Amino acid sequence: MSRLPTPPTVPPSLVLCADGGGSKVCVVIRTEDGVEVRGTAGPCNVQSVGFPNAAQAILLATYRALSQLPGSYLPKDFSIPPLPEQESTVNTGHNTHPSPRTVPSTPFTSRTPSPRPNGPLPGINVPIFAAAWLGLAGVNTAADANNFAPYVPRVLNIPQDKIKVSNDVNLLAAPALEIPNIRHVVAVVCGTGTVGRTLRISHSARVPGAKRTLPLEDVAVSRGWGHLLCDEGSAFWIGRLAIRALLSHADRHASSQIHSTPPPALLPFHNDLLAYFGVPEPMGLIELISHTGRWIEGAGGDASQVASRRNAMLAGAARIVLRWAFPEDQDSARGVQPPSPPATSTTTPIQLGSQDPTALSQQAALSIAKNAIVPLIDLTMCLLGDRTIAKPEESALALGGGLMMSKGYRGLLLEGLRREGVEWGSVQVISDAAGAGAIGLAAVEFAK
Repeated sequence: MSRLPTPPTVPPSLVLCADGGGSKVCVVIRTEDGVEVRGTAGPCNVQSVGFPNAAQAILLATYRALSQLPGSYLPKDFSIPPLPEQESTVNTGHNTHPSPRTVPSTPFTSRTPSPRPNGPLPGINVPIFAAAWLGLAGVNTAADANNFAPYVPRVLNIPQDKIKVSNDVNLLAAPALEIPNIRHVVAVVCGTGTVGRTLRISHSARVPGAKRTLPLEDVAVSRGWGHLLCDEGSAFWIGRLAIRALLSHADRHASSQIHSTPPPALLPFHNDLLAYFGVPEPMGLIELISHTGRWIEGAGGDASQVASRRNAMLAGAARIVLRWAFPEDQDSARGVQPPSPPATSTTTPIQLGSQDPTALSQQAALSIAKNAIVPLIDLTMCLLGDRTIAKPEESALALGGGLMMSKGYRGLLLEGLRREGVEWGSVQVISDAAGAGAIGLAAVEFAK
């Protein structure tokens, strides 16, 4: 049995990293001696929920993480206010880094339910953080970061010059800081939506007494404009293509009078999609673009809630597509995890011309996946510019988001990039962006 770490006699320095997206925020707090705790809260896209609500979500996730630390790791006058109960456990994916040190079993606070507080949570009452890195969806420009930054000291009680606010994509670059001969990181997130950024790594020597900063600089961006304008290759995009395939199937049946051959029957793949959406036939999917669909009940007429629920429904269909397209794909995915393939499915290559419904289903799903990946290849290529400055062989490709946890779908992207003549210096799949960011920040902040 491994020995539990001995709590320090004085509170150690803490660093905080937040990965905030459209559905949740995950906060990871790491101590100087390697102890790590986590907390989650609700949506944290600063453009969707606004700055005050995003700051409150970060604060709630932070309190939930801190409640797991023994009191000896925190100042004696530190206190946690009553918190709303955790609604559900969020799967944050498999950690790609070594396991953090185990904390003793006695947390700072008990796990007895707290009454739901009225109004916003109070900020942290004493300084406890040495640095914080907030990677937040919706922070697309320097102006966005500068406008949100003043909200952070109010809730986290940390000097503004010790706070880094960036897009959540930037967190994917943290592991590349330890890779030699890498000058740029091309970070691509493909989950519910898609976005990519290129970051330059500064290898300049540290100046004694100078402020320690993360040696990452944004130098390029590709997409991230939202589902109405882009999100190509994402779970939303795949779900949209799947619905279009079903509606096209319905059109073919309705147009039988101008065809000499009978329309094709629905495949098991199509039936799985219909079952997921809870409709008996394809034309029932038209409700998705209306304001009368049963899945928007309870939204109270709020347009943003209606759109959010509809988009989530479309994105969820990507699980069905990936399950059929890659039945051999057993990789876990954060947000999109292909279920076990049906008992009748096969892992053998698709036989062209086969009339077997299972083989035809895999072929139809794979066609959607291959269609979806094309614009994602283009998005990634844009992040290399003309390849004279951001050279692929001196760059790391960092992939994150639920769809990139699918080995089969990720393989389509990498294969497409190879066809474009791109050979990377390193390819990394990051399933735990907040954890990766916390490790990177701790390495910089606690460097001796």
